[in-house]
Amino acid sequence: MTVLAALVASGCEDEVTGIDDPLAEGEISFDASDPADFTYLTFAEGGSVVSVSDPQTSMEWDIAFRRFSVKLNGGVAGPGSVAGYNLENHAGADSADVVDFTSADADAAWEAVTGDDIAGATFIEDGLVEDDSGPWFRFDPIGNTLVANSGAAWKMREADGGFALFRVSAMNLVGDLLGDITLEYRRQDAGGSLGALSSLTIAFPPGPPSPAFIDLESASLVTPMGGCEWDLSVAPFYTIDFNTDCDAGTFPLDAAEDFAGMTQADDAPAYGGFLSVISGAIPSTVDDASAVFWYNIEGNNFLWPTYNVFLVRVGSDVYKVQVTDYYDAMQQSGFPTLRFKRLQ
Repeated sequence: MTVLAALVASGCEDEVTGIDDPLAEGEISFDASDPADFTYLTFAEGGSVVSVSDPQTSMEWDIAFRRFSVKLNGGVAGPGSVAGYNLENHAGADSADVVDFTSADADAAWEAVTGDDIAGATFIEDGLVEDDSGPWFRFDPIGNTLVANSGAAWKMREADGGFALFRVSAMNLVGDLLGDITLEYRRQDAGGSLGALSSLTIAFPPGPPSPAFIDLESASLVTPMGGCEWDLSVAPFYTIDFNTDCDAGTFPLDAAEDFAGMTQADDAPAYGGFLSVISGAIPSTVDDASAVFWYNIEGNNFLWPTYNVFLVRVGSDVYKVQVTDYYDAMQQSGFPTLRFKRLQ
């Protein structure tokens, strides 16, 4: 990724420690427009974009952005212990308020946060939450219908102790409901490695909609008997559930990971009992004022920054962080401007 704006470092005296450290704060604009790859940043030495080959093992990054998603190097997102806290300065704002926000509102929220706010902060690392956005399907404007989103995939722990990669590769509608759905998956026995690509198509019969229960090992539909004979279920009203009584669950694949080339599915840091997404103190949602942006308020696909300030703890250092823009000079989206200042 190319840094689009020079780092701006101030020589102001730190408001808590009294240290005159020009590298303790900065502002950086960067390209996070790629829909697959994250852009990784460090706060060290005044802040910069860093190249990361494996975010699950690298300690070189602190925070990362990809389009609307933000993650910190801690918990299930990375090997560090970076944690955050959402001060939710503007969480009570409605959409009209957000549209009317100005740079003065951003500065007021920024200046109001000091080292005194650290004592009341509950820092959390990134974890797994349920992705209720229907990530496995998307709207196709050409066909004016919903289609499968094969770019979304998960590592999965099966109910019987095995593992798998899976995704939805195809779907067809009958009216407003699913008529059929095709799963693609690669299974891995406990202690083994991922096998070849397999697929299973589930056709829903006419009549009252009811879920189909699937055992991936036998590639078959089964009747649940209250045990671990099924791994996941799919219903025609667009729901996918997992046999949580037998610890079945998922961990999201990064969009940059190669579904066909991966060798393991048993190495996820955690498996959530739902279609999971990584989330933490900095929400990746774009439709409320507690997150970083609010999207499409006026129906014009524009993003308005909410100017919330977040605390991010990196080791013993604590920074305040605020996203002030999402567009470059040519008004292309996916180019955030981030400012930060060390408070402790």
